Amino acid sequence: MNLHEFLHMLRRRWRWLVAAALAGLAVAGALSLTTPKSYEATSSIFFSLSFGESADDLVQGSAFAQNQVASYAMLASTPAVLDPVIDDLDLDTTARRLAGRVATEVVDGTVVLEVRVTDTSPARAAELTNAVTEQLVATVADLAPATADGNPTVRGTTVSPAVAPTAPSAPRTTLNLLVGLIAGLALGTAAGLTRDLTDTRVRTAEDVARVTDLPLLGALDTPPARGGRRDLVVLTAPRSPAAEAVRSLRTAVQFSAVPGRPLSLLVTSSHSGEGKSTVAANLALALADAGLRVALVDADLRRPSVADTLGLEGAAGLTTALIGQADLDDVLQEWGSVGLSVLTTGPLPPNPSELLASPAMADVLARLERTHDVVVVDGAPLLPVTDSAVLARIVSGTMVVADTSRIRRPALGQSLALLRRLEVRVVGVVLTHVRQRARDTYGYEAVDAPPAEQVADSSWRAPLTRGPRSAPAPVGTAPADTRGGAHAEPSGRW
Repeated sequence: MNLHEFLHMLRRRWRWLVAAALAGLAVAGALSLTTPKSYEATSSIFFSLSFGESADDLVQGSAFAQNQVASYAMLASTPAVLDPVIDDLDLDTTARRLAGRVATEVVDGTVVLEVRVTDTSPARAAELTNAVTEQLVATVADLAPATADGNPTVRGTTVSPAVAPTAPSAPRTTLNLLVGLIAGLALGTAAGLTRDLTDTRVRTAEDVARVTDLPLLGALDTPPARGGRRDLVVLTAPRSPAAEAVRSLRTAVQFSAVPGRPLSLLVTSSHSGEGKSTVAANLALALADAGLRVALVDADLRRPSVADTLGLEGAAGLTTALIGQADLDDVLQEWGSVGLSVLTTGPLPPNPSELLASPAMADVLARLERTHDVVVVDGAPLLPVTDSAVLARIVSGTMVVADTSRIRRPALGQSLALLRRLEVRVVGVVLTHVRQRARDTYGYEAVDAPPAEQVADSSWRAPLTRGPRSAPAPVGTAPADTRGGAHAEPSGRW
């Protein structure tokens, strides 16, 4: 992971970092509030030798004293010093427990020993420190070698007696909060890194690039279903960012068309529920709204949805035409006034893959290509069944839809590898459920959706549509889009 990816992770996981930092502060604050206050008193002892008159004797004595001070420091926490202190102060404790509250430190390069004792009472802390200091001086004098006249060779002098502290030494609330904040941020960052390194979801263009070098055709904010039907945002909210994203996808699809060749585009996905049918319906409407003759074919012969989405009759359709029970023109239904022809599935067959692989299916697509500019085919998911793999061989292009909230890189890679083995043309990938940020909009206003029955009956016309429908543009030219002036979109056949 490089620096750019790390910063991108921090920006994406900032909620994790904030939550972890707050948790660290909360834990540190709770510990500070529940920890009893303790006070620390300090005294200082100077050790010297009581013999020696020449300079050499004094130097040797000083060196001896420095070597012995470390031993005196350890002596302060032994029963030889603490038991008399307990007896003198009549303490209800033991030498071992009291030793846990006694600390000593030798000042570097000196013969000065600092003694510190902690207690919940500042006055008692000072009293204990002075008692331990006096008893340590006495114990050292008893244990040190004596001179010829019986005096101790080492003498300890209290140079700084302990006084009652004015502020507690613990808990150190500020330090605890700082440590809790740093620990929380570190934990949040570690969790974010772990999540990113183990997360194989496809959510961004960078994730798509890790799987394939195919272009990302669009990132759509697929809306949730309303009342059991998919939202046709091109009609219900034509000014919304979601509708504009569909129009951007339309432009990308037009760029992918081979000039002079009819475009039959298969829309599929790796798994079910990734929004392929919603994308196919909205794309077909957007293409038709641009002045093209568009046919939308529901070739998902296992879980069809186009008929319900558009509010059409699905009793007769593709399967009826494939088995010769009806002519294609008889089952092809015109939807609304946008120039969209829809071919629903008809009765569901027991052998979808075989029916889609039959010559009759190729003939149906060929006939639709002759009478329409674009044929959009809604196919079944690639991984569960082979239906779309069969269709991909007879269409001029395939578009793979990937749901950012569900799809994983291995699954998308497996789907694209399957299409690559079939040696079919894949025009690109479309991401769904990509949240559109407010700053991505440009002068869009909310438009109230029409009643569901009006959309189903195709009697409602979205705002900002063109005037009278013009004839199809010549091959190799782009129709004028009068919604934004003289804007023209790239074209393949149209």
